[in-house]
Amino acid sequence: MVAWLKKKYGNTEFVIESTSTYHRPIVHALDGEFDPIIINPAHAGNSKKKADKFDASMLAYHGLTGIWEKSFIPSNIQHDLTIVSRRFMKAKQGITRATNAIGSRLIDYNILLPREIQVYSSSGKSILEAIAEGVSDPVEAVKRAKYYSSNLDMPDRKKKYQRLIEALTVLPDLSMYARNVVGALMSEADFFEKKCMIYHSWMSELFKKIEITYDGDRILTGIDIINLLKTIPGVGSRYGEVLISEAGVDVVKRFENASALQSFAGFDPSKTYSADKVRSKKSKKGNKHIHTTTIQVAQAILQHGKKDNQLAKWGRLYKMRMGGNAAAHNQAVAAIGKRIINISYHIIRKGKPYDGNQYNFNTHQTKMAKRLKQVATKAQDLANEIHTSEVDESARVHATEAIHALSSIAGVEGCFTLNTGIQDKEISELGLKSRTCNNLLKAGITSFSMLWFRLIQGTLMDIDRFGEKSYNDVVQSLVASGYILKKTI
Repeated sequence: MVAWLKKKYGNTEFVIESTSTYHRPIVHALDGEFDPIIINPAHAGNSKKKADKFDASMLAYHGLTGIWEKSFIPSNIQHDLTIVSRRFMKAKQGITRATNAIGSRLIDYNILLPREIQVYSSSGKSILEAIAEGVSDPVEAVKRAKYYSSNLDMPDRKKKYQRLIEALTVLPDLSMYARNVVGALMSEADFFEKKCMIYHSWMSELFKKIEITYDGDRILTGIDIINLLKTIPGVGSRYGEVLISEAGVDVVKRFENASALQSFAGFDPSKTYSADKVRSKKSKKGNKHIHTTTIQVAQAILQHGKKDNQLAKWGRLYKMRMGGNAAAHNQAVAAIGKRIINISYHIIRKGKPYDGNQYNFNTHQTKMAKRLKQVATKAQDLANEIHTSEVDESARVHATEAIHALSSIAGVEGCFTLNTGIQDKEISELGLKSRTCNNLLKAGITSFSMLWFRLIQGTLMDIDRFGEKSYNDVVQSLVASGYILKKTI
């Protein structure tokens, strides 16, 4: 076919719609001899007239007009890496299925081992092997777990050792068939574990073969890029492996900017408006492998990130600003994931490790900062002008409305506003818990006005030993006492 096309048409381009995997044999057959343009069927547009001949003429016409750019076609190494990486994920899922099945079967037989330790840890494996081999004495089975059976002079270790023995009290009554089921599930988990080791070794070899060249003839391999991505606080090597396997190592060549990579990863929410109100925010599906891995990383950063982790700190403030509920948690996870993708793009683009000073984690609306600064300047000029003249009650009302409008932007994460007609009080008179009150006094916050100022600044969480529980105590007490009002949406 290639020889016939070259003889009849010479060197030319061809346009083909992406149809699952059916277009790939044609692309591979013509690749190297012709320049392929693979397009998304959605880009071709809907047509009332649907016929193969009509579709072919339309594709040819738009191919000549240049409306569609040449598609990104991964190299053979990149294609192999994508396949191996996905098989590695499937093997990981197989291990999870087998270990979950082991835990469920043990609970069915009233063996409470999964409630004490992870069933497929090194100690859990030792105990499971004893069960599969027919050991009926709980003490003998637990002694196989060397970590818990040794150093029993340690109180915690001895307590755990006793709990494991109690969890295996029904072991003498366990039937042979139940033991065979446990052994079969262990063999299944071992099979997938060996597959994971094989796939990961193949991935390591492929990562070493993938290279990207920077200015000054500086060459980095896929392993080097993964190590650079690990410099992001809270991000491990698995994230970099998935990103490179699915998006490629040269993301700048494939994606025009960071927003394009975010859209590819499924972090590009589209808003639905009705009557000038945002009714819904839905992200496109994107690449499910990158999206899932990034969400898992973002979840870990939000829940377990240290206080000095700027990304975790920003995500927690974002969560409280959105309301602090379950929906706000999911929004914060997605926001952190979007930032991780954005940071990854620039790390790969520059070929340099993560530098937190180049990213702004202090303000949540950087695009509005300049406009708000202009508003603040005009308000200050107006205040100076008003002070020189007589101020009546109507002017105070308008000033109060302006304060409330600005407080809705900066105050209590956008969910509360200051009540009118309140008087300043000491911190001890606000009904706060003694621990919260003492922490505020140690930070030099002695009155409600000072507390409100820290709230609208968003710096209340920066106080030493002041966590989310103390923050919620402050908000609940101020709402209950009527000092701040909860906004109804």
